[in-house]
Amino acid sequence: MQELEEHTASPSRHPAPIRLLVALSGGAEDAALVRAAHRLATRDRVQWCAAYVESDREDPQRRLMLERDFAQVQRLGGDVRVVSGQDRARELLALANELKVATLLVGHGRPSGWRFWRRPLAERLARLGGPFDLVVAAEARQRPRFRPRPRQRPGLWRDAGIAVSSTLAALGLSAGLKSWLALGNLSLLFLGAVLLSATLAGTRSAMLAAVLGFVSFNFFLTEPRYSLAMVEDDQLVTVVVYLLVAVVVGQLAGSARTRLLALRASREQTYQLLTFSRELAVATDRHRVGEVGVATLMRWLGCPVVMLDATDEEGDVALLHSAPAGHQLAPDAKTAVAWSRLHRRPSGKGTEQPLDTDWQVIPLVEQGRLVALVCLALGQREHPPSPDEDGRIDAMLRLLTLALERTRLVADLEASRLSEENERLRSALLSSVSHDLRTPLASIIGSASTLRDLADQLSQADRGELLDGILSESERLDRYIQNLLDMTRLGQGGLKLERDWISVEDLVASALRRLGPALRGLHVQRDWPEDLPLLHVHPALIEQALVNVIENAARFSPPGGTLRLEAGVESGQLWLAVTDQGPGIEPHLRERVFDMFYTGGEGDRGRHGSGLGLAICRGMLGAHAGSIVAEPGHEGTGTRIVMRLPLPDATEEPRHHAE
Repeated sequence: MQELEEHTASPSRHPAPIRLLVALSGGAEDAALVRAAHRLATRDRVQWCAAYVESDREDPQRRLMLERDFAQVQRLGGDVRVVSGQDRARELLALANELKVATLLVGHGRPSGWRFWRRPLAERLARLGGPFDLVVAAEARQRPRFRPRPRQRPGLWRDAGIAVSSTLAALGLSAGLKSWLALGNLSLLFLGAVLLSATLAGTRSAMLAAVLGFVSFNFFLTEPRYSLAMVEDDQLVTVVVYLLVAVVVGQLAGSARTRLLALRASREQTYQLLTFSRELAVATDRHRVGEVGVATLMRWLGCPVVMLDATDEEGDVALLHSAPAGHQLAPDAKTAVAWSRLHRRPSGKGTEQPLDTDWQVIPLVEQGRLVALVCLALGQREHPPSPDEDGRIDAMLRLLTLALERTRLVADLEASRLSEENERLRSALLSSVSHDLRTPLASIIGSASTLRDLADQLSQADRGELLDGILSESERLDRYIQNLLDMTRLGQGGLKLERDWISVEDLVASALRRLGPALRGLHVQRDWPEDLPLLHVHPALIEQALVNVIENAARFSPPGGTLRLEAGVESGQLWLAVTDQGPGIEPHLRERVFDMFYTGGEGDRGRHGSGLGLAICRGMLGAHAGSIVAEPGHEGTGTRIVMRLPLPDATEEPRHHAE
């Protein structure tokens, strides 16, 4: 008790050991056993595990039911262990000793079928003994998830027919060959009939064929004929050995057929789930995931399916998707929807909470969070879902839950990324505004106060220089404010193009005229052919873009450097390039220079820029269906910014010399 108190009081750094083990049998009581184990583990605050002993004779339907139970165990926070062996009691005892569990929980059921004579599992475990408490759960009386179908054996007569037909065929061949073959060799024909029955119909038909072969062989082929009595010892040995071999071979062949059928069913289910998971993987939002989910469920079940969005826990549920399209949820199902939303458990038809409705509502829960509600119109089916369909539905709903959670996480990450990007841009904008507005204002205020206070002491040349400085800084401030306004209009999509015809010479001349003070100490070279076509653009915007590019090149050019302006026509576009002799741009940064508020550091001649100029250039040129790129300068020196604009049709262009 003291150790338990210390373990509870101080959290361990290692995973808690498993203290409760529940033994599953693959039967109908497993769901109640899992719930009971969860209640015990929650009450005692211990880790728990569900175990299943797998033999070489597995029923496909039992395996599908186990998959559903395993999923329920994992949803409730338990682990799953599967061990192989023939003696279930000894394998469970070995696993319990390995895990050092304190409690082993088993069901109340007794062996059924041809194993009715075997002792119950709890009794065998008690006889074997072990260092744990053995707890036997009371017989489950909960309402089953689905009403079982009427027990039908449509294959019984078919199996019997195959056994009788194969035995008659073996008897006919034996009657024809008995004069050439020994009695022991004739028994191989009946053994072949057993193998054929096991291959075509399974163990049940093989056992019937073995018994029929034993009787037919003794009655028709041994002495005395047409009697079950035998007078020769070698004939008795032959018949007895045949029966033993036939029973063993029939059992093995029937088990092999059962495993083959289970493998085929598992492969088919795996293929269907793989196809479904691929469709979910390419779904980019919740609506597409819901569309794929309800369409697949309707195709598998053959009944209408409705998916409801329940992410807003306080508001009303909203229709996410339905199949067939436009199908509405029945009014009597709203009570089941509200109950499942509140309790996070299935309700409606075929569940523990029927609520007088033909719909079944299944909540999709991931880590305690309600993701969506799936509503199945099971009342419109002729039969409830089979264990095979039940297993596929559970597996599909798990995939659907994960896909919906993935889309939510992607949306949250995208929203977080956008929020961080907006915050970064807001901080960069405030920093840029505080720097690029205060710097020219400080220069203007200083020059203006000097003119006011010392006007009589200044020469005419000094006053002119101060006035030129005020004018230059005012123009710089005007360009910055214009960039801010253009950026706002580009971001809001409110930029309207007022196109007009203009020549490259006029654009360049106007831009250089506006940048006169900023280009002092630099040499500007112009190089383009005389017959360049006219541009049909918004002149003010393209001029502003050209001003931004030239001003950026001037900032990074060394004193006495050269700016080279070039233009030409290529592939139906007019290109205009500005090349400087600055330090250049690293290849991996040539695309980032067009990002908003990105600056390449201090230039050779000017101060730190705002990081808006080239970004606005890209927006202005993009509005004209143009482009702008950064390239290395001539002979690897400096940077070359190339702007491209589409040319109008030749029939629309006015003649250049006519202007």
